[in-house]
Amino acid sequence: MLPRLPMPRALVRRRPYGLFQGGVTMSDGSISGLTDEEAQEFHTFYMQGLVGFTAIAVIAHILVWAWRPWFY
Repeated sequence: MLPRLPMPRALVRRRPYGLFQGGVTMSDGSISGLTDEEAQEFHTFYMQGLVGFTAIAVIAHILVWAWRPWFY
């Protein structure tokens, strides 16, 4: 039988912060902990990324269809 090796520190799971251990609560204004301005900025970047990803996916699908059409 092989000896049991100690777990590396990077792989040891730590307990997440609980609701009453310094985490953000609903009374702080937001579940995410972002201010209104930060949330709007995040939303802007998220939507730009989503539109960019969708555009690349559409172009990729058109190119693959031109190479090997799957419907005739």
